[in-house]
Amino acid sequence: MEQPTDVQDVRVVHFGLGPLGVAIARVVASRDGLVSVAAYDPAVARAGRDLGEVAGLGATTDIIVESVADSLRDVEADVVILAPDGDLDATATDLELLLEAGLNVVTILPALAYPPDDEDDDLAVSIDTLAREAEVTALALDPSDALLGTVPLSLTSICSRVDHLVVRRRGPASTGGRLSLGDWAQSLAQSLGWPLDDLDEFEAEYGGLAGGHHRVEGSVDGREVLVVETIVDAAQTTSTLEVEIEGTPSLRMTVSTDGDADQALATLAVNAIPAVLTNDPGLYALSDLPPIHYWTSLGLMPAGEDDDDLDSDL
Repeated sequence: MEQPTDVQDVRVVHFGLGPLGVAIARVVASRDGLVSVAAYDPAVARAGRDLGEVAGLGATTDIIVESVADSLRDVEADVVILAPDGDLDATATDLELLLEAGLNVVTILPALAYPPDDEDDDLAVSIDTLAREAEVTALALDPSDALLGTVPLSLTSICSRVDHLVVRRRGPASTGGRLSLGDWAQSLAQSLGWPLDDLDEFEAEYGGLAGGHHRVEGSVDGREVLVVETIVDAAQTTSTLEVEIEGTPSLRMTVSTDGDADQALATLAVNAIPAVLTNDPGLYALSDLPPIHYWTSLGLMPAGEDDDDLDSDL
């Protein structure tokens, strides 16, 4: 099949330019097929400055960072990457504003990054409904998605049976925090169809583990089926992800990386753009989508696609 050679640039809005937002802006600037068209940040130290200066891009962009999002409805854009610095309520309000403006969104928001809790799903239901009504797509990521990702799920694609799964992350202190490990383990179990009857978390402070060790164990009918753990090792300069599967067949894989956690999360958010632009309206978590992967500009939407599918001209 002949590959398209004429690809339209996907127009990106940056919302939040803290350390993670800056990392995202740098990734966007480095990728063919993406173009930044607007930037917002409420911080006085960032507002009114050129995006290139704030993000350290080494060149001006003629995009002035705005402190308020009043101009959102006038922006012609395909996707917003929301990298919040504030609390959940403020971030949820920003997300609602973006969806109401008819914009697709990739955001780092742990509260929405997992299947909703039956007892407390008002926010997820509200955001999903708003996205569907606005006919746009929202993807919520958790920082742990960049550290653990969907590698364990992908590895089970060649298994006819999985009896026990261990996912272990080792690395320096910078990779040890910011993890909603219990939620991530629960989401992994749900993807595998395991109705966990018990999910126990152990940390160094109270679980008898060594410092920097965080472990989650899940069981079905009293039998342990899942272990997810992170181990901080100051002696390591790289991070490793270990996946062990007992089943048919049994598998073991170790992946090493020297990448920074913020850089990994920023890259994941950018790599998710094509999936967000091509999925049906609504709210998604990472496990709801096909595997996110690296792409060149030819992996984006070809120029022949109906402009109405991408444009958010308001």
